[in-house]
Order: sequence, then C-alpha cells, then structure tokens
Amino acid sequence: MLQDWLQVAGIAIDLAGFTLLLREWWLAFFHESDTIAFEQQRAWEQSLRHQHRSHASDQLRTHLDASARIHDEMTTRAARERHLATLRSRKRAFVVATVLIVLGALLQLAGALPEPIFAALFQPR
Repeated sequence: MLQDWLQVAGIAIDLAGFTLLLREWWLAFFHESDTIAFEQQRAWEQSLRHQHRSHASDQLRTHLDASARIHDEMTTRAARERHLATLRSRKRAFVVATVLIVLGALLQLAGALPEPIFAALFQPR
C-alpha cells in the first residue's frame, strides 16, 4: 500500500517539477523577446538623436551629447538590473524544478521496487 502512494507522490512531484521547468522556459522566451524589443527601441532612439544632432548648433550639440550619454547610462543600468533579476528568477526555478524531478523519480523507483526488497529496505524490523 505504501509503495502505491510513493509512486503517486513521485508522479505528482515529477509533474510539479516539470511544470516549473516549463515556466522557466516560458520566462526565458519572454526575456529574449523583451531583449530584442529593447535593442530595437535603443536603435530607434539613437537614430532619432542623430537626426536631432545633425540639425543642431555647436553649443546645442554639446548639450545633446551629454544628455544622450546620461540617458544611455541610465537605460543600460536599468536593462542590466532587469536582466539580472530575470536570471535570478530563472535560476531559482531551474534548481527547484531539478530537485523536484529527481525527488519524484526516486519516489517512483522506491514505489516500483519488488515487495520483498521494499520491505527489507524500508520496513522497521
């Protein structure tokens, strides 16, 4: 009877681990999409800045260059922080999913042991 419940628990834990792993893959997909969108936005901003700079006076160009540099640094810092937060979340999800999958497989193996071996290993004497 205990072996049946070990197999059921193992399958449930495996399913939870696999579902968590799917979530991690989902996060990776959207993170990649966000990264591409961010790069496109940056390219558009730089193109727009170049257009404004080409029609500006020398004095205004100095201001525009300094402003663009500050904006680039702030944007890069924010993007890096988002990227690191996503990586931390993905790492946690992957580690927990791996532990759950391995634990589920071990429980299923314990539940699938032949009765005499299971009794010898897990039943108190």
